[in-house]
Amino acid sequence: MPRFKKLDPDQVVVGRGPARISREPYLKAIQGSEAGAIELDEDDRPGTVKRLLREAAKDLGLSVRSSWKDETQRVLLWKKSPGGAAPTGAGARRR
Repeated sequence: MPRFKKLDPDQVVVGRGPARISREPYLKAIQGSEAGAIELDEDDRPGTVKRLLREAAKDLGLSVRSSWKDETQRVLLWKKSPGGAAPTGAGARRR
């Protein structure tokens, strides 16, 4: 029989994949600045970093634009966009 344990929601990080990557650094960066750069480590996946930035902005009700500094995709430049969070769902445009 499994054992169930009560936890504080702040102690639990739920995410995609086995790494269960926290969005906390992304949230802090967006809240602390109008623009910035994210330098990736060797084991960071560019697509994951870009997705986590976008999801963190959405959690804050904001929208960010981002692009890679160069073709190596080791530095992601970002800035807040005017307006609210980007539209999602069937009517959303993909870029």
